Amino acid sequence: MSSLVSSAQYNYYRLSVGVGGGFTRYFGDVEHKPRLQSSITANFDYNLTPFVSAGIEIQKGNISAGDSISDPHLRFFKNSYTAIIANGKIQLGQIANIDYSNFLYSIRGLYLGTGVGVVMNNQSEIKRTKINPGGQPYTFPGKDKSMELLVPANIGINFNFEDYWGYTRFVVTLNHQFNVAFGENLDGYADPQTKFKNNSPDMFGITSIGIKYTFGPEGIF
Repeated sequence: MSSLVSSAQYNYYRLSVGVGGGFTRYFGDVEHKPRLQSSITANFDYNLTPFVSAGIEIQKGNISAGDSISDPHLRFFKNSYTAIIANGKIQLGQIANIDYSNFLYSIRGLYLGTGVGVVMNNQSEIKRTKINPGGQPYTFPGKDKSMELLVPANIGINFNFEDYWGYTRFVVTLNHQFNVAFGENLDGYADPQTKFKNNSPDMFGITSIGIKYTFGPEGIF
């Protein structure tokens, strides 16, 4: 008696370009009224396998929180930011035996990822001064324009659409990215801890949907 074990073959293109859009939310020292804001993304990826990629992402959007009237410190900002991020992602299909489980096969595009980048902050709207109870003006320290190191963490899922020859041609992606900025100017405020709560890094999340087009050299996995 003999038996034969076979595995599926995955055809794929090495390169992909994509665009997307979604919503950002701020997490930081300006705690009052963080607002959902819009953001758009563009990316270019190199697919090492059908389930592992490395690439560059560009984000352009807004981050906002606070209220110049009802915030306890009268702070408000709107950051029209640009971010450039180098990242890598690994999908479930790379590490799990998906050929013998319909469930695992259906979610083979589930992925995690991280990387490093820079965020260029541009405070298009910000409350810079307030009047203290004694009548003296106070100017909030910080920069309206700055550049900071950024580290992202991604979780999401890819849905692949194949062409006539069985190669993935289009990919629809649902993604959530949580970003930690190493600096105090994502919100434009760098107040000392003796005056305000300011003991954690500024952070923001972006939840997005995107589409990618794959092309270029062919690979078999």
